[in-house]
Amino acid sequence: MTRPRKSRPPAKAARAKGAPKTPAPSRRPTRKPSRARKSGRTPPSNPLDDFVQAAARVLALPIEPQWRAAIKANLDVNLRLAAFVAEFPLPDEAEPAPIFTA
Repeated sequence: MTRPRKSRPPAKAARAKGAPKTPAPSRRPTRKPSRARKSGRTPPSNPLDDFVQAAARVLALPIEPQWRAAIKANLDVNLRLAAFVAEFPLPDEAEPAPIFTA
């Protein structure tokens, strides 16, 4: 024996009283993003590119152009791993180990 399928209530009845209405989707066609013109405008720079360049300048470290992508990728991985460590909660009672052994 099969049960009759229940229909869902209309959207208006499902919304709680006093809840804000969601805006209706726009019916205008979306525009394609415009390409950067060749009028001398430079594309927006990546913060990691700026950081690698600034760090190399401060350290007086010459970096060959072909290594910049690898340096940026390595720095990106290190920053993501550091975010995992930084978000780990430690209890207030936690203290550093007095002796470190390998």
